[in-house]
This record gives sequence, structure tokens and C-alpha cells, in this order.
Amino acid sequence: MMEANPNHPRPTQVQLCEQALAKARPWGLEAELMWSAMNLANAQGLTFEYVLEQAIEEWDLGEENEL
Repeated sequence: MMEANPNHPRPTQVQLCEQALAKARPWGLEAELMWSAMNLANAQGLTFEYVLEQAIEEWDLGEENEL
């Protein structure tokens, strides 16, 4: 599960987006991850945090698959 640092100057959603992109970067799947997240959000009216987590799982980028 991704967590934002409440004391960080960057907004929570930006922190979560960077964490999700970092998970996708080793495989060059940053664009695919964002595409999945935005499609989920648009189709179902879900929260930003939820769709990022779902997009990570869709591309098998979860913690169990880290390098």
C-alpha cells in the first residue's frame, strides 16, 4: 500500500503518483500505468488513490513483484 508523507511539501496525490510511477519505471510501463488509472477513474468515478493501486496491480507492479 502506498502512503503519502503528510509533512512533505508536495500534495498527497502527487506523492502517490510518483510512487506509482517509480513502481512502473523499471519495466518502462509509466504510460500504461497512468492510462489504466485514468480509464478506471473516468469509467467508475473512483478515487485517485484507489485507481493508482488498481493500475499497479493490473500491470503486476505490486510489492510482491518488486526487483
